[in-house]
Amino acid sequence: MPSFIKKIVRVLFPKSLRESIGPYLPRFYKVNTYLKSGLNKELPLPEIDTRYEVREVGVKDIPALKEAHLTRGRNIYELKVPPRLKSPDWVGLSVFDKRNGRIAYIAWVVTNSIPYIEEFGLKLKSNQFLVKDGYCVPEYRHQGLHTRMEIERLNYCFRNDATEVFIQIHDANKGGVKSVLGNGYTFYQSDLVIAIGGLNIYRPIFAFLKNPFKKIVK
Repeated sequence: MPSFIKKIVRVLFPKSLRESIGPYLPRFYKVNTYLKSGLNKELPLPEIDTRYEVREVGVKDIPALKEAHLTRGRNIYELKVPPRLKSPDWVGLSVFDKRNGRIAYIAWVVTNSIPYIEEFGLKLKSNQFLVKDGYCVPEYRHQGLHTRMEIERLNYCFRNDATEVFIQIHDANKGGVKSVLGNGYTFYQSDLVIAIGGLNIYRPIFAFLKNPFKKIVK
């Protein structure tokens, strides 16, 4: 948005109003899907500080998961995490800080075809997984955790019989695109997505227009 328009918006709409309605305004993104094929071995893990450990998350980790999502925005934990923990199709992998039990990084693997990815025209086969939604808590950034978790997720996929892995990246995230290409992914397709954060909507625009009230765990 041009700077002069931002100034006009700030004058016409108080900050409290912008913050209350902002999450319910639609945003549109070009999202690229990438595919990594030929996954046939575990990959060497980049080193991280020994105070960290990586493991799956479960219901016992709910307090740590809630805390980790505080910096992601209002209601993000409530909208995203409980449905994933209840689903057999989602696996959460986290970096834990052994000094205090906090989660430093959380990422997810989708192990079966689900409505979310099928709306993009993709139906996961038994040998295909989707890796999604990696997030590093701000105070733990720049310590190599993202790089480590990219490989941890691929290794999890391999250990669970996946030979192909999909990932989705916003086209504007040039750093993310460069990273996945460096990890051996190749471009698969692009889609226009509508996102309404306050309603937990993140769907391909044509699927949304066809059935805007469909509930999707994403």
